[in-house]
This record gives sequence, structure tokens and C-alpha cells, in this order.
Amino acid sequence: MVLENPYPPDERVENEINILTKNGFRITLVCKGDTGRVQEEENGNLTIIRIPVSKFVYKSGAIALILPIYFRFWYNHLSRIIRQSKFEAIHLHDLPLVKMGIKLSEKFNLPLISDYHENRPEIMKMYRHTQTFPGKFIISIKRWWRYQKKYTPRVDCLILVTEEARDYYINNYGVSSHKITVLPNYISLERFRKFETNNVPESELINRFTIVYFGDTGFRRGTLTILESAEILKNSDIHFLIIGSSREHHLLQKTADDLQLQNVTFTGWIPINEAIKLINISKVGLCPFLRNVHHDTTYANKMFQYMALGKPVVVSNCTAQANFVTKEACGLVFEAANSQELSHQIIRLTDQSEYYRFSKNAISCVFDKYNWEISGSKLIDLYTSLKKE
Repeated sequence: MVLENPYPPDERVENEINILTKNGFRITLVCKGDTGRVQEEENGNLTIIRIPVSKFVYKSGAIALILPIYFRFWYNHLSRIIRQSKFEAIHLHDLPLVKMGIKLSEKFNLPLISDYHENRPEIMKMYRHTQTFPGKFIISIKRWWRYQKKYTPRVDCLILVTEEARDYYINNYGVSSHKITVLPNYISLERFRKFETNNVPESELINRFTIVYFGDTGFRRGTLTILESAEILKNSDIHFLIIGSSREHHLLQKTADDLQLQNVTFTGWIPINEAIKLINISKVGLCPFLRNVHHDTTYANKMFQYMALGKPVVVSNCTAQANFVTKEACGLVFEAANSQELSHQIIRLTDQSEYYRFSKNAISCVFDKYNWEISGSKLIDLYTSLKKE
């Protein structure tokens, strides 16, 4: 299993590793390390090999389609590791190394499972560094789109996060439907139950109708829409809590200061257990993402964390999340970037009868149907089918 980022944390990868190792599969995870030498760690059926990646090599990944230093770096390390052990499959997380994965698959005669957490070319359109100098001129999103279209159909198995993503890759990239397994970003109930939700420091939020957003605070996540809604509702008893950070976080805070918003609290980044405590004392969870192909075809893990704590959700009309919330009647949908409509939907939830109906549905959704313990069995089925071939 290959991950270009440090591990931990990565909840999706951790969930996959946990269910595979518990079912008797042995995994070697190769990931990015932060020290000057290769480090290895053994833990039951899991071996972690952390490869140090210099700042130069790491940053070259953005232009790997022009200058393939990044590709060669990972290919050489992965070739060495594969030669040293007997493997039965390669499981590659996310798009960038898929070309290297295919070369390794062919060289060592191993099936390649490509696990796309996101639609990388589409999400790159929203990155600040691809819209400003010098990234705007040296990073070609069109090249990455062509790269994805060329190599994705060649993988042996493709793991995606929603049915909407499945339809997108079939219709736009010609991927065979039999290759695709859908594994949504549902929470693991086992891991979630370990969070401590009590012992919250005394806070004014407990006595207010608090709307919480948790996660990356970049503008593409719709965080400016939250502030616009806060301005609309500034004379009400509704308060907004924003948990998380991003490269644009200082700009978000400056906007709140400029608008003189007294009904918004920023925590910055805090440990997940502390974030869960604050979500628990809030009333409503927000997923206000701006619309694009990536956001239309994915779910945010935070949505299910909100729901597990009995919070109705208010989500923008990005296709996958809007379809889910409408189908399960666990919250309300508003038009992305429309702060007036967001404000209206928040006010609707101050009605107790609507609030408790959505809250009850949210809890039952997560605990009865939409959790990793149920959906993760698809991953076991996928790997079992590989062993039969």
C-alpha cells in the first residue's frame, strides 16, 4: 500500500488498514517520512516503511508531468521494496503515482488497486497555488486531467468514494464498471466510540444555538458563505463555530474582523478529540462546499461525524451530499454560495419539531446503515476476489 503523505493521520487509510489486517491480510504501507533516513515500524499484520522526501522532491510533484523527478524517486524506492518481499497486490492511494503504479504492476506482475480519495485535477482548480504566481504558469491542470483520463482505465481495480463518482468515471473516462468498488468516507463506529464527548470546558456555546463547521477552512469549502450568513444573522441568537485551519485561514479571520462579526468563533486547528467535544455541544453541522466536479462526487467525513452526534446537517447542493441528505431526511440543503438561503435553512432548524426529526434520522443513519463496519466489507470482498484469480 502506497501513500504519498505521512501516516498517521489519514482516517480513510487507517480504516482500510484496520479492516484488512483484522481479516488476516498482511500490509506493508510505504508512506512519506519526515526524517533523514528510512524508518520501519512493525505492528501485528502491518509494516510501515517511511521514506524521507526532501522538500525539493516533494514540491517537484506538482510539475512531475513536465519534470519527472518525483516519479523517478518513488519508482526507485517502490521497486526496491517490492524486490525485497513477496507481495500479491499494489494498493495505491490517490492519482499522482498511478503511472508509476502501472509500471510496477506490469514489471512485477501484480494487480494494481487505485484508490482515489478525490478527483485531483478538478480539486487543483481550487488550490490557491495554482491560481497565483508562479504556480499558475508552471502547473498545468489540463495535463493532469489528460493524465488521469489516460491511466485510470488501465488499473485493475478502482476504489471511489460515491456512486456519483462511479458514474463520472464510467461516463467521462470509460472505466469499466466491473473494475469499480465504491467505498464512501463513512466513520468507523469502533474508532468513533473511543472519543471522549464529555468534560467540555465551560463555554458560552453551550447556551447558544451554535452552528459548527469542522475541517479545512479554505475558501473552496464555502467558508466565506458561512461568514456572509453570520453577518445576515448577527442580530439573532445564532452563533457560528469554525474549527480548523488552512493556508487561507488568516484571510478568513480578516474578513470576519472587517465585518465586525461578534457571532463567529474561530478555534484554529485543535486535536480531533477536542473538536468532537465542541461539535457535541453545537446544534447543527455545516458542509457548505462550493460546487465543482470533485465536491459533486464526494462526501466529507465530517458530515457523518456530525450525524453520529445527532446533529442535523445543512449542506450545499453539491450532488452527492445533497442526494444523501434529501434521501435520508437528516438535514437541509441550500444552494452553494447562497448565504441568504443558508441563513434561511439554519433558521428553519430552530423549530424544535423539525430539528428533532432530522436529529433522530441522522443518528439512525450512521449507526444502522452508513458506517465503516458495514461498508468496509466491500474491501474484503475485493481482496478476496483477487486471491481467487
